[in-house]
Amino acid sequence: MPRIPKGQTVPLNVTQKARRRVFVGLGWDPNEDVGITDKAMGALGLKDTHHDLDLSCYIFDKNKRYISHVSVEEGRGVDQTGKIYHSGDNVEGVGDGDDEQISVELKNLDKAIHTIVFKASIKTGHTFDEVTDPEIRLADGYSDHNFLNVSLLDTDNNNKSAFVFASLVKDAEAQWTARHIGEFIDVPEDGNWAELLKTYI
Repeated sequence: MPRIPKGQTVPLNVTQKARRRVFVGLGWDPNEDVGITDKAMGALGLKDTHHDLDLSCYIFDKNKRYISHVSVEEGRGVDQTGKIYHSGDNVEGVGDGDDEQISVELKNLDKAIHTIVFKASIKTGHTFDEVTDPEIRLADGYSDHNFLNVSLLDTDNNNKSAFVFASLVKDAEAQWTARHIGEFIDVPEDGNWAELLKTYI
């Protein structure tokens, strides 16, 4: 599919079936290139030898006020409406295709929700340029058609541990579009993701 430039809006021609579900999928492969030194440090608990990536999304109203977020954290696997939900934690990238997904059922989504920002981050102290085949995509839940697909190795500045992928935005006619953000960033020291991601709305 053609490369979508950062900042560009992507039409969501969602299949008009059932719940009009779209999803963001994050995939990577297990770390097979583990040296003797890394194995020794791993055995001593000094270094993680696997790459643990996490997918999450942050939900805002029309005034950019934080509503909630969905992630692998305990108690955060689904939003309060039950329309935005996480597939579950994958700690090593084992398996084909997407290793983690967040689904959004656009039909009958809470009217207060205006923007949903998706990000991927690494909790094992690595950066994306160290990860095997990391990629992230936005797709139609019914047809699996990709609206946006990004390899996290084909972009600049990927020597960071977080990536702000895209946002879903509701327009004045209550129709949903996607915007490609595509920014590598550092994890905020204060852990306040909601405040940081609000700047991308």
